[in-house]
Amino acid sequence: MKILHTSDWHLGQHFMGKSRRDEHRAFIDWLLALVDRESIEAVIIAGDVFDTGSPPSYAREMYHQLVLDMKARHCQLVIVAGNHDSVSMLNESKSLLSYLDTQVASQGNLDDLESHVIPLKDQQGEIGAWVCAVPYLRPKDVMKSVSGQSEQDKKLSLLEQIGDFYQQVFDLACEKNASLKQAVPIIGTGHLTAMGGQVSESVRDLYVGTLEALPTSVFPKFDYLALGHIHRAQAISKDGRFRYSGSPIPLSFDELGREKSLVMIDTSAFGEQAPLMDLFEERQEPIQTQTIPNFQPMQSLKGNLKSVLKQLSALALPEEGEGQSLWLEVTVIADEYLSDVHKRLMEAIVDKPIELLRVMRKSAVEKNKDVFESRQTLSELTVKDVFEKNLQLNLEVDDEEAATLTALFNTCLVEMEESEQAELDAAEKLNANKKNTKEKQA
Repeated sequence: MKILHTSDWHLGQHFMGKSRRDEHRAFIDWLLALVDRESIEAVIIAGDVFDTGSPPSYAREMYHQLVLDMKARHCQLVIVAGNHDSVSMLNESKSLLSYLDTQVASQGNLDDLESHVIPLKDQQGEIGAWVCAVPYLRPKDVMKSVSGQSEQDKKLSLLEQIGDFYQQVFDLACEKNASLKQAVPIIGTGHLTAMGGQVSESVRDLYVGTLEALPTSVFPKFDYLALGHIHRAQAISKDGRFRYSGSPIPLSFDELGREKSLVMIDTSAFGEQAPLMDLFEERQEPIQTQTIPNFQPMQSLKGNLKSVLKQLSALALPEEGEGQSLWLEVTVIADEYLSDVHKRLMEAIVDKPIELLRVMRKSAVEKNKDVFESRQTLSELTVKDVFEKNLQLNLEVDDEEAATLTALFNTCLVEMEESEQAELDAAEKLNANKKNTKEKQA
């Protein structure tokens, strides 16, 4: 059967004062056309359906209309909650939506693992896949705090409990699978930060308890793992079966560098594939990405004022009659203070279908100045503060490189701190032994 994996819709989002209603409506229309064209039998939304716990009424209407449109197409819908979603709000219509072939996993429930294992049926009405529908897990959903635990103990305990939760749900799906005439794929879900994922500006820092990111070893051997929370589409496993679908529309300007997409899973191509009989025959891939069109023109320009004005004049703008304007972000890099930057930019876009949403200024001189000042106040800063400040001021480092460098730095910092602590413990132990020896001699 064919299944779509998408996430992080953020219905109801306002972007710098701009509503995303038209973009979301256009995306849903495109999605429904894709369901029709590819004969999709199920859609999984891996969290953050809404942008806030109290979304505007039009966002709720879109949500419920989506359910009806999917039902009309005999396409099942599985929705798991994200950190932006309200558990109570999703629960309001959860029972009713189950009669419309929409299953909602709003909260982790150790006492009702059955609710997390959802069968997906193919066009013949047979079970074609199991979904281990695991939503965003809050610490209270999977563990109880124990007094006297250190921060490290809490972290390890939470990691273990999250792993246990996933394993219990997976084991239950395996038991159900064993009762079938023929085993079917088991698909997992999650809304979290997994190690290896590259975040963007619009991703809210997500800490599951004291965990910033979970290793992929936490997850059982799903045939596919549909992840949400990170807005950039990417695989986090070598075979590409553990992946983030990414958000369907850019939720920040720094997401403009990559195409938006969702994932189409063909479970009939899972498992061991027979050798090709024809040299020119194309093998059916079980996982394919579908590029999503851009429904709202957006652009981010960076450079000195002269360069930015030149880039502005060369922009491809929406044609008249389209009823759209270009949303623009500008970063002006200048050593000297320019008091009329905003005025000159506005003059450059007058009578053009452009809306200037944000203007930022960065100075190359500030970098050297801050380095000098940091030498004077270094004792007031932590090592992490110094690293982050220098990273922010380095204009040549893009977001992806910054995320990689930060991850490597944090790893080195932890190893260094653990090494220093081990040396201190050894020194204290040695001093204690010397003191005991002197006392005995005395």
